[in-house]
Amino acid sequence: MAQSQIGTGTVTPDAVAAAIPFATTPPRSEAGTPVLGNSKTVPDAMHQHPRLTATAKGLLDTNGLATVTFTQQFDAEPAIAIISVGARTAGKAVPDFDFTFTTDQVTGKFIGGTVYGRRARKLPEQPLAGNPITGVLATLVNVISGLNAIALSITGYDATEPASGAGYTLIAVKQS
Repeated sequence: MAQSQIGTGTVTPDAVAAAIPFATTPPRSEAGTPVLGNSKTVPDAMHQHPRLTATAKGLLDTNGLATVTFTQQFDAEPAIAIISVGARTAGKAVPDFDFTFTTDQVTGKFIGGTVYGRRARKLPEQPLAGNPITGVLATLVNVISGLNAIALSITGYDATEPASGAGYTLIAVKQS
């Protein structure tokens, strides 16, 4: 591998790395207003990155809703990921989530929104034919009656319900 020559000495990768003054303090938190640094170390210990995410966690109310206020405001609609927390250990079906954004009426920035969760529910109890089967005709009548009763029991049935009490965690990420 070729080595760079500067002046009369040979420069090696180790010599270059040893000559760079690295920071001895970590960069500032992403929370707050981004600012330029003034330190001459690498990485620039005084700089501050803009925060690109907002997070939230909580429980849905009895209607399967939760209001979320972002930990920062977004100029454009952020990407949202909502994950169920604790449904399996509670013996519940894992909910599906939807999110409706809220914007600041003055600035137009995205400031939060509403999490909506629904989960599958069990079918209603199915009626059983009450008479014992005594012959082919009775069997046929019971089967038809049973099918009609089942069809009636699920007519208009909503297979989902609000995911009341469901835990969630949410992350909103600035669009790139």
